Amino acid sequence: MARQHAELTYAFDENSTGLLKVLRVARVDVAQQLTDLPSIGVPNGTLDPQLLASLGTKGSIVLILRDGQMLTPIIQRQAWKSSGVTLFLLSKQWGQLPLFELSRRFLFLWPGLLAHVIAGGQGVAWRVNPTIPSPSSSAFRLVTGLHSE
Repeated sequence: MARQHAELTYAFDENSTGLLKVLRVARVDVAQQLTDLPSIGVPNGTLDPQLLASLGTKGSIVLILRDGQMLTPIIQRQAWKSSGVTLFLLSKQWGQLPLFELSRRFLFLWPGLLAHVIAGGQGVAWRVNPTIPSPSSSAFRLVTGLHSE
Protein backbone atom coordinates (compact mmCIF):
# COMPACT_ATOMS: atom_id res chain seq x y z
CA MET A 1 0.00 0.00 0.00
CA ALA A 2 1.47 3.34 -1.00
CA ARG A 3 1.98 5.93 1.70
CA GLN A 4 1.76 9.67 1.46
CA HIS A 5 4.96 11.62 1.98
CA ALA A 6 3.39 13.98 4.55
CA GLU A 7 2.56 11.06 6.89
CA LEU A 8 6.19 10.01 7.25
CA THR A 9 8.97 10.88 9.67
CA TYR A 10 12.50 10.50 8.28
CA ALA A 11 15.07 9.94 11.03
CA PHE A 12 18.84 9.45 10.99
CA ASP A 13 20.50 7.08 13.44
CA GLU A 14 23.24 8.37 15.72
CA ASN A 15 25.95 7.33 13.22
CA SER A 16 24.51 9.68 10.60
CA THR A 17 23.92 12.84 12.61
CA GLY A 18 26.96 14.53 11.04
CA LEU A 19 25.20 14.36 7.69
CA LEU A 20 22.04 15.81 9.22
CA LYS A 21 24.01 18.72 10.70
CA VAL A 22 25.63 19.52 7.34
CA LEU A 23 22.26 19.45 5.57
CA ARG A 24 20.79 21.80 8.19
CA VAL A 25 23.73 24.23 8.03
CA ALA A 26 23.47 24.25 4.23
CA ARG A 27 19.75 25.01 4.61
CA VAL A 28 18.77 22.59 1.91
CA ASP A 29 15.03 21.95 1.63
CA VAL A 30 15.51 18.29 2.45
CA ALA A 31 16.84 19.10 5.95
CA GLN A 32 13.40 20.27 7.08
CA GLN A 33 12.02 16.78 6.43
CA LEU A 34 14.72 15.00 8.44
CA THR A 35 15.30 14.55 12.14
CA ASP A 36 17.44 12.56 14.55
CA LEU A 37 16.41 9.92 17.08
CA PRO A 38 16.52 12.09 20.25
CA SER A 39 14.16 14.58 18.58
CA ILE A 40 11.50 11.87 18.35
CA GLY A 41 12.08 10.56 21.85
CA VAL A 42 14.65 7.80 21.31
CA PRO A 43 17.95 8.39 23.12
CA ASN A 44 21.24 7.78 21.32
CA GLY A 45 22.79 4.50 22.42
CA THR A 46 19.48 2.62 22.53
CA LEU A 47 20.07 -1.02 21.61
CA ASP A 48 18.76 -1.98 18.17
CA PRO A 49 15.85 -4.24 19.26
CA GLN A 50 14.58 -1.58 21.69
CA LEU A 51 15.21 1.15 19.12
CA LEU A 52 13.04 -0.62 16.55
CA ALA A 53 10.30 -1.41 19.08
CA SER A 54 10.23 2.22 20.21
CA LEU A 55 10.11 3.56 16.64
CA GLY A 56 7.28 1.15 15.85
CA THR A 57 5.08 2.97 18.38
CA LYS A 58 5.71 6.40 16.86
CA GLY A 59 3.81 6.11 13.58
CA SER A 60 5.24 5.84 10.10
CA ILE A 61 9.00 6.06 10.54
CA VAL A 62 11.66 5.83 7.88
CA LEU A 63 15.03 5.17 9.53
CA ILE A 64 18.17 6.04 7.59
CA LEU A 65 21.14 4.37 9.19
CA ARG A 66 24.76 3.45 8.69
CA ASP A 67 24.46 0.15 10.54
CA GLY A 68 24.67 -2.38 7.73
CA GLN A 69 24.31 -5.24 10.22
CA MET A 70 21.00 -4.01 11.66
CA LEU A 71 19.07 -7.00 10.32
CA THR A 72 21.74 -9.67 10.81
CA PRO A 73 20.93 -10.95 14.33
CA ILE A 74 17.60 -12.78 14.31
CA ILE A 75 16.32 -10.86 17.34
CA GLN A 76 16.84 -7.57 15.49
CA ARG A 77 15.19 -8.92 12.35
CA GLN A 78 12.17 -9.99 14.43
CA ALA A 79 12.05 -6.61 16.19
CA TRP A 80 12.15 -4.86 12.82
CA LYS A 81 9.38 -7.03 11.35
CA SER A 82 7.05 -6.31 14.24
CA SER A 83 7.90 -2.58 14.25
CA GLY A 84 6.82 -1.80 10.67
CA VAL A 85 9.73 0.67 10.36
CA THR A 86 11.08 1.23 6.86
CA LEU A 87 14.88 1.01 6.78
CA PHE A 88 17.47 2.47 4.43
CA LEU A 89 20.76 0.79 5.29
CA LEU A 90 23.61 2.95 4.06
CA SER A 91 26.43 0.59 3.08
CA LYS A 92 29.78 0.88 4.86
CA GLN A 93 31.26 2.79 1.90
CA TRP A 94 29.18 5.80 3.03
CA GLY A 95 31.34 6.02 6.16
CA GLN A 96 34.50 6.31 4.06
CA LEU A 97 33.34 9.45 2.25
CA PRO A 98 34.29 12.97 3.35
CA LEU A 99 31.25 14.69 4.86
CA PHE A 100 30.88 17.07 1.89
CA GLU A 101 30.79 14.16 -0.58
CA LEU A 102 28.49 12.14 1.63
CA SER A 103 26.07 15.10 1.70
CA ARG A 104 26.26 15.57 -2.06
CA ARG A 105 25.51 11.93 -2.77
CA PHE A 106 22.69 11.79 -0.23
CA LEU A 107 21.04 14.80 -1.86
CA PHE A 108 21.46 13.23 -5.29
CA LEU A 109 19.80 10.01 -4.09
CA TRP A 110 17.06 11.69 -2.03
CA PRO A 111 14.39 11.67 -4.81
CA GLY A 112 15.02 7.94 -5.33
CA LEU A 113 14.75 7.31 -1.61
CA LEU A 114 11.39 9.10 -1.53
CA ALA A 115 10.14 7.10 -4.51
CA HIS A 116 11.14 3.82 -2.86
CA VAL A 117 9.45 4.81 0.41
CA ILE A 118 6.18 5.72 -1.26
CA ALA A 119 6.08 2.69 -3.59
CA GLY A 120 7.55 0.16 -1.16
CA GLY A 121 5.07 0.38 1.67
CA GLN A 122 5.71 0.09 5.37
CA GLY A 123 8.29 -2.28 6.83
CA VAL A 124 10.59 -2.64 3.84
CA ALA A 125 14.39 -2.53 4.04
CA TRP A 126 16.68 -1.19 1.32
CA ARG A 127 20.46 -1.23 1.13
CA VAL A 128 21.79 2.02 -0.39
CA ASN A 129 25.06 2.15 -2.27
CA PRO A 130 26.77 5.59 -2.29
CA THR A 131 27.80 5.26 -5.94
CA ILE A 132 25.89 7.65 -8.14
CA PRO A 133 24.28 5.22 -10.57
CA SER A 134 24.04 5.35 -14.31
CA PRO A 135 20.55 6.05 -15.65
CA SER A 136 19.98 2.34 -16.27
CA SER A 137 20.81 1.20 -12.72
CA SER A 138 19.81 1.97 -9.16
CA ALA A 139 21.69 2.71 -5.94
CA PHE A 140 18.89 0.96 -4.01
CA ARG A 141 18.69 -2.79 -3.48
CA LEU A 142 15.74 -4.41 -1.76
CA VAL A 143 16.97 -6.32 1.27
CA THR A 144 13.67 -7.74 2.43
CA GLY A 145 10.04 -6.87 2.77
CA LEU A 146 8.06 -7.14 5.96
CA HIS A 147 6.57 -10.51 5.05
CA SER A 148 9.60 -12.15 3.48
CA GLU A 149 12.35 -14.19 5.07
